Amino acid sequence: MLKTKPHVLFVQCRFLRMMKNIPKNGKFTAKFGDNSMFDFGEVRTSLMRKGQAPEEKCKQLFPVDPDAPIQLGFNPFQRADRKCLLCELGIQLDYKNGRLLQQFVSNFSGRVYDQHVTGLCKKQYQTLLATIATSRKAGYMPVLVKDAKYLRDPRLFDPLKPIRTHSYD
Repeated sequence: MLKTKPHVLFVQCRFLRMMKNIPKNGKFTAKFGDNSMFDFGEVRTSLMRKGQAPEEKCKQLFPVDPDAPIQLGFNPFQRADRKCLLCELGIQLDYKNGRLLQQFVSNFSGRVYDQHVTGLCKKQYQTLLATIATSRKAGYMPVLVKDAKYLRDPRLFDPLKPIRTHSYD
């Protein structure tokens, strides 16, 4: 097991703020809710890059002075990038899969929801339009309404609350 220095602390969860003073035995411990002990020494190696010596990584992130500010390489308050549902899950659209395609079609009018409502990227949205057109021509999907057997399927998005605001262009 790696030896811990008293001034080095690596925490896997960035929101974990509770830490007690360093005891004389050199182990970082804190009490949580049900009197269980949490050992920070076990967690500190989880964020270290593979192939790099732990001492070098600790020297980069933590200065010798424990009161000195820590420079992070990222903004912890930045929102995560929005990802297209189909790209993120790696779903390939197929004209024979009418059940998936009808998730993007309105129940009442049979029209395809706009890109800002579905949250798809431009490439996947164009692919979706072409696939729905092919599926309708092949007879796998109705043209004007949604199939009644698919009305109770769980929604991939809420059409009344668009993922992105409309650009009006």
